[in-house]
Amino acid sequence: MKRPIKKIGPALLAAALLFSVFACGCTVKSGKNGIKDESGLTLSGKMPDKLPDGMSWFDFKEETAIFDYLENTIGEIFLIDITCYKGQTWLYICEREPKVPVYHIMSFDENDKPVNDFVIKNEFGDNIDLARMIQGGDGLYITAYDFAARRDYLYPVDENTGKVSPDNKIDVSKDLSGDYSANALAFAGDDIAVLQNAQTPRVELIGKTGESKKTVYLEALSRDFNIQYPEGMIGAGPDKVVVWGNTSSNYYFGQIRYCLVDLESGKVSAMDELEYINIPLRNLTYCNGSLVSVTDGGVYTIDTDKGTCQMTLSFNCSNCNRYLANNSELKYADDEKLLFGYTSTTAKLGQLRYSICTFTKTADYPAAGKNILTVASTEDLDYSISKAIMQFNSTSDSSFMVFDSRYKANAEIDYSNIDSADRAAKNSLTAYASVSDRLAMDIMAGEGPDILITNGANEQLSRSEYFIDLTDYLRNESGISESDYFMNAINAMKFNGALYQFPIGFYVDGLLASGDCFGNKNGLTFDEYKTMVKTVCNGSDPVYDHQLSYSRTEVATKLFANTNEMYIKDGKVNVNNDSFKAILDYCKDLPAKSYFEGKDLDMEYEDLMTGKDNMPVQPVVVYGFYDYEAMAMKNENTMICGYPSVDGRTATIGSELSVSISAHSYDLSSCKKFLSILLSEDIQNSIERNIPINKNCAKNQALEEIEANNKTVERNADNKWAGKGKKLDASMADSYIEQLSSAKTSSFVYHNISLIIYEEIPAYFEGQKSFEEVAVTINDRAQKVLDERK
Repeated sequence: MKRPIKKIGPALLAAALLFSVFACGCTVKSGKNGIKDESGLTLSGKMPDKLPDGMSWFDFKEETAIFDYLENTIGEIFLIDITCYKGQTWLYICEREPKVPVYHIMSFDENDKPVNDFVIKNEFGDNIDLARMIQGGDGLYITAYDFAARRDYLYPVDENTGKVSPDNKIDVSKDLSGDYSANALAFAGDDIAVLQNAQTPRVELIGKTGESKKTVYLEALSRDFNIQYPEGMIGAGPDKVVVWGNTSSNYYFGQIRYCLVDLESGKVSAMDELEYINIPLRNLTYCNGSLVSVTDGGVYTIDTDKGTCQMTLSFNCSNCNRYLANNSELKYADDEKLLFGYTSTTAKLGQLRYSICTFTKTADYPAAGKNILTVASTEDLDYSISKAIMQFNSTSDSSFMVFDSRYKANAEIDYSNIDSADRAAKNSLTAYASVSDRLAMDIMAGEGPDILITNGANEQLSRSEYFIDLTDYLRNESGISESDYFMNAINAMKFNGALYQFPIGFYVDGLLASGDCFGNKNGLTFDEYKTMVKTVCNGSDPVYDHQLSYSRTEVATKLFANTNEMYIKDGKVNVNNDSFKAILDYCKDLPAKSYFEGKDLDMEYEDLMTGKDNMPVQPVVVYGFYDYEAMAMKNENTMICGYPSVDGRTATIGSELSVSISAHSYDLSSCKKFLSILLSEDIQNSIERNIPINKNCAKNQALEEIEANNKTVERNADNKWAGKGKKLDASMADSYIEQLSSAKTSSFVYHNISLIIYEEIPAYFEGQKSFEEVAVTINDRAQKVLDERK
């Protein structure tokens, strides 16, 4: 359920300011007494002596011992599936090295000691694809597809040995017009439900001997619930399944929706419309007779027969890594234990790639009586932030950090009305602007978080009334040497000279190419850029052609953000000038729609990506060495250049991991201790989705990836089937650090003003209004926004 969003009015904000200033110099968090999380835990004061009714403390364990064992005995692996069955942890894995896949079905006891290891080489032949491991009907199975016969099978796993046999299988295929394959399989009691998408989507109910028992047609999915293509299915009891899919044929515009299918009556219901479900559904699975959903706040059990949805585990009632809990797949759950399987798609060499996470109920309650510090985030928490929270909670004798989930802007984006790049961007800006308004109100009322994690560069929240200036902490308390950190990234986060948002990690947004393409410069004016497009790119503008998700309106808004200080000074707005006109005139020549709108990405994706790879100049957001490495392999003198601007600016600095400390927190010392943990090498080395702010950690990550690349090249040298690749010199890591350090451009986002720009500039692009008319309208509307904040 989405919270109603309130907008700050000038009178209300003034009242909040007045109350804060005169009622208390250092805000007492009395205003937070009524704010509770989903479990009923009050997010202020001290952790209670007794947890809320129905809640228990769970010990969290991030287990890597099994994967350490696999690395030592087998080498590199792909983790296909993991589950808990008959008191053991079962893994289905594939070795990375051999040309012919080698699979293992393995089990481990409660002490992570190996019990079974059944190895599958080529016993099933070349036509059988052994897909994944599933539980159901009181058994464990491997799903498989026969490419030659076009049939789907289930192979039972022997619980004592892990053995599967080609001769022992259940045929779950039912031929339809001679062309059939299952899109998904799930158990419905002892029977097997098969999702089929050919022609009309349907669910076939198949008995264990392969006989067809029933067919349920799913026309309602697209007709009533906007699910264009059913993608998956999970069991939901003896006579029910849940079918899920995207609400748009284009992933960029849609969201995942779950529908409950009653196999007896054929009724289809959208689960987010059921009265008893008031949580966002995600990571939905079926465990021990119940549907289970994992949210930001914890784990819920859903009983579709009784019509109940109850929290069984609160992440605030455990010192856990919330990133792992929220990004792992729940594999098993009972009253005492939950098991999650984690696979990273972004982990760099040496970082966590696989993990088994367990929550175990315990009578211990180590957080009792500790002072509560609240952490909030406008985004999903990442691994490194979550790891730092765990470390703080483990080492602090007096305080315990809990998560306040009220301000997740990315969860408040309205996906029901998105059918274009412009509308998607506007809905995102609307969500972030509304959350910023609400944060400002709550902070001034003493109801905001102690620590806020944001995607950085939020102009609206960069005020001393809300957050402390961390410049003094950086110089005098952090204990860091500025020469060891990317000070260009830290300085780019300053607003009017103050550091309200401290970047723990950052990214660089710009153009990548050989330095010759840019004239060995890190920035180009509009005229210089247009010349480069003609001479280097054969007239194909890389900003549009392969920045697939951008429309010209979004490009214009992006370029405005990169130069916002030219138009907004001392609380006054003026875009009626040559600089802003240069942005609009450049963007006016770009196509109106984003590159992929109207294209069949499934059919054209490979060609699109090949075309992008062949572009001599590429727009790239550099989140890590890998993004830089791809171009550096082709050019010895790879440079990062800024997007075109009136004054030839460098690439833009951004951050998805910026930390702000409330000016109203009662415990600034503990908040700063947490920030110091985030700056430690241990946490910096664990950062995945951004570049570590610590230069040494960023360089070490680059060197590790260079070493891994070179080993792969050597290993594949005599393998005619493998790509040969190219060895990289270690000096590339220094070039990488140098180019990251060249980026200076700050890009503070004025969400409400960006919305105004979105709404007004199309009239100029389409010839309906002159530039002056559009600029005057923007000035008037934007000035009102800024005046409301005074």
